Amino acid sequence: MEDLIRRYLENAIAAERSFETQLEGFSNSAVYEPARTAFSAHAAETRWQYELLTARLQMLGGEPSAFKSALAHVFNAAPKMAQTGYSDEERTVQDLAMAFAVENAEVAMYESLVIAAEAFEDQKTAAVAKEIQAQERATAEKVWQLIAPLSREAFLKVRVGSTRDNPLATWIEDAEAAERNFEDALSSFSNTGDQPEIQSLFLMMSGKAATQHERLEKRLREIGGSPSIGKSILAHLLAFAPLTARVGYSDSEKAVQNLMVVYSAAGAEMAMYESLAAVADTAGDAKTGQLARELQSEEKEDHRLAWNQLAPAARHAMMTLVH
Repeated sequence: MEDLIRRYLENAIAAERSFETQLEGFSNSAVYEPARTAFSAHAAETRWQYELLTARLQMLGGEPSAFKSALAHVFNAAPKMAQTGYSDEERTVQDLAMAFAVENAEVAMYESLVIAAEAFEDQKTAAVAKEIQAQERATAEKVWQLIAPLSREAFLKVRVGSTRDNPLATWIEDAEAAERNFEDALSSFSNTGDQPEIQSLFLMMSGKAATQHERLEKRLREIGGSPSIGKSILAHLLAFAPLTARVGYSDSEKAVQNLMVVYSAAGAEMAMYESLAAVADTAGDAKTGQLARELQSEEKEDHRLAWNQLAPAARHAMMTLVH
């Protein structure tokens, strides 16, 4: 029991450390003060969180590991080179979407930790996980509130100084690239794990993502654009963690990790469509705004479905490991 709880705590610590580094980078590069303040405040909160986790791990006789967990890899999945060619304002909005995605990943991660701890009657670890999870939910809401207004500001700034024929097309290109990547990842997830109902869920979501990027491509061509062969920052994020980060985990644990990542990715896409709807409204493009809200509604449903499967999958993983 203690070995398992220690490993889960090590994973959470690795994820929090990785996110703190990323938040500090977001804060240093943010051009909007509300975003800079939010990133800086959460970096400090994240530092406190991994110190709390480390103290609990040490009480159980463990020490933080240099090995990065699957979620820690997710948090570092989007290289800065993917933001080349974007304005500083656009990069700040992209960072907000990524931060919202990571908050969702952490909410899911702590849900899994709570279930593991309670399965072995480790109420102290469960209490730590619940406390941090509540903070992650609150921060996610703060980040969400910034996405639409700062997207509008970024678009207005880009439209004035841009040499692009249609700045709105860039937002649609990014969304289409992200959906293509999400379709591939979900298809891959449908072939892993040991729970058929979760595999079927991922396969259904993959089919939905295929229709989404087709609709985005159609709209993009209608306004004179075309899909980009490059990957957007969110497309890089949705490439997920390398398989080497999952070595040593059971199939049932991998299924839980997949659900965490899908929950996070659906959050990323909800944020992406919040931004697209805001800039479409600013551009006076009602058709794109309507499409963005339709796709966002579909992502909210994926977000809900992934969450509903998370707790049962985590309990199944615990039972499998015990037996």
